[in-house]
Amino acid sequence: MRRFRCYRPDPPEEYYAAGTANPPDQVQFEGVVFSDGTVCLRWLTDYRSHSIWSSYEEMEKVHGHPEYGTIIEWLDDES
Repeated sequence: MRRFRCYRPDPPEEYYAAGTANPPDQVQFEGVVFSDGTVCLRWLTDYRSHSIWSSYEEMEKVHGHPEYGTIIEWLDDES
């Protein structure tokens, strides 16, 4: 397994008021990539939830948001 955190320095300003984004210095979501490639995300915004993805690549296509300055911080080394 490999754990990660997501930060977003530049989400749309209205996301803060809506509770769908945390301040830039706070984690937006954390996740784990399991040994079979499955990914589980845990959102840490006001609307806490989980989502499951078949792969990291699929999750990144939906939640990567380069326009928000998305930063993925890996907590574990690649095996």
